[in-house]
Amino acid sequence: MIIRFFYEGGPTFMSLVYLMWIIVIIQAIRFIILYRGNKNPLKLKRTNDSILFFGSFAFLIGITGQMVGLIEAFDTIQSMGANSISPGLLAGGLKVSFIAPFFGMMLLMISAIIWFVCRNLKEYPLQTVSLNQ
Repeated sequence: MIIRFFYEGGPTFMSLVYLMWIIVIIQAIRFIILYRGNKNPLKLKRTNDSILFFGSFAFLIGITGQMVGLIEAFDTIQSMGANSISPGLLAGGLKVSFIAPFFGMMLLMISAIIWFVCRNLKEYPLQTVSLNQ
């Protein structure tokens, strides 16, 4: 099923989204190792922030892939003429254009949950910056 979505969503953008999934999983494991180990506050914070960053980046990659796909589809529709396009074909193309953003959005939601949970751990380094500075 994942392989089918990989090809339907377009290998170029889907491979980048899948790469972001792998990076987020690695960063989450790294955070756990750092948290259980030496608890270096700077490394913990950077690792946790990178989880949210790569999740957000996956969603942006998915949206970019959707925009590129829609532009190509509209160019094809324009060149063929509006009367020769069936609604079923158009609906299928629109469905395909939502695959990459969907996988990116799912990663963004998961990485936001991971980021929030890790940020609220008991010994997470808090920022002690004053608002008056």
